[in-house]
Amino acid sequence: MGALRAAQWRYDNAEPDDDSAYQAAAQNWIESNAEALVGGCDVLIPQRFGGPIGVRQEEYVAKVAEHLRSLQEAEQDDITALALLLLQAKAGGPVKSMVEDIVGTSDHINGKLYEIAEGMLDQYAEQGLKHEADEAGL
Repeated sequence: MGALRAAQWRYDNAEPDDDSAYQAAAQNWIESNAEALVGGCDVLIPQRFGGPIGVRQEEYVAKVAEHLRSLQEAEQDDITALALLLLQAKAGGPVKSMVEDIVGTSDHINGKLYEIAEGMLDQYAEQGLKHEADEAGL
């Protein structure tokens, strides 16, 4: 009976496995691929069977457009800022600093566009890390 009680105590007081290294790698994968997505690239992970999975540029653009529509419906969009952005872009002016005025603010260090990209990529981090590990092992 003592062995059973000891085993139950170990089970009840067991600490979860430390997965902080995996979590850091996953976050790094998400951040680096969000950079690619915001920069205009697809983020696709080849699969052994079937086609690649991930986020295509068209899907990201649609998600950003959905966000802009939600701002418009909530009457939180700034149409003047959008007009100014278009005029500056046409004239070759500096438009990068104007993006936050259009898409809104974010707690994310790189802004709302990266927040959206990382949200879309989060579900693919595990497959992306596995693919990178397979590639490194070859």
